[in-house]
Amino acid sequence: MESQATNLMANILLVEDDDDLAELVLMHLKFQGHTVTRVARCNEALRLNQQFNFDLLILDRGLPDGDGLDICHKLRQEQNWTPVLMLTARDSEMDKVDGLEAGVDDYITKPFSVLEFQARVRNILRRVSQVSEKPTQAEPDDTAMNFGLLKITPELHRVSLDNRDITLTATEFTLLKFLASRPGRVYSKDELLGYVWNTEHSGYHHTVCSTINRLRTKLKLSGSEHRFIQTVWGVGYKFQPYQQTLTGGVE
Repeated sequence: MESQATNLMANILLVEDDDDLAELVLMHLKFQGHTVTRVARCNEALRLNQQFNFDLLILDRGLPDGDGLDICHKLRQEQNWTPVLMLTARDSEMDKVDGLEAGVDDYITKPFSVLEFQARVRNILRRVSQVSEKPTQAEPDDTAMNFGLLKITPELHRVSLDNRDITLTATEFTLLKFLASRPGRVYSKDELLGYVWNTEHSGYHHTVCSTINRLRTKLKLSGSEHRFIQTVWGVGYKFQPYQQTLTGGVE
């Protein structure tokens, strides 16, 4: 089964145990032209995900046999980068942080606006369509972006830091690649929302901040405070390459 994310008509797995809500989500996803499979349990979702190549997973958290977030954890541990949208009634800041730290691409809470839900699905699929799928065989990395100890290879969806592979979600990778393609250029949150998330809704500012913070944590050099993405207070963020002085310090 081929991925359809590039034309935004996607094959989606919906994991939701509330029948009424599932029917509503199914109706709106199919209206957008997507193919949707719905299950209500974690074990069913994992089984289907092993059999088919889904373009997007929409997960509830409180499922009869576990937490939908565990599905995301398992996929990321297996180096599976299928995008995940959490659709849940758990709306605390910590719940959202837990989801984003687990590798969730976006998080929307119940009750939700149908228009916002449709927009977030479109935005995730657009971001994923900009990231080349990781091939099964090694390919030339002529397009790799090298910044000293940091290497970004778009064709392989791979980032390495000091010869150590860094695990990034599709959204994290897209944001890093975008900023790194213009070192030193400062972007506001609104600009990043437009370029990376394809939205002008300022209510997503927390998503930008959360993604930036996750990237900084993952890109922190051992023995150094350098994290490649810097805050320009009152303006936004910029990518700052790592440089060593002749005495071994960090600029």
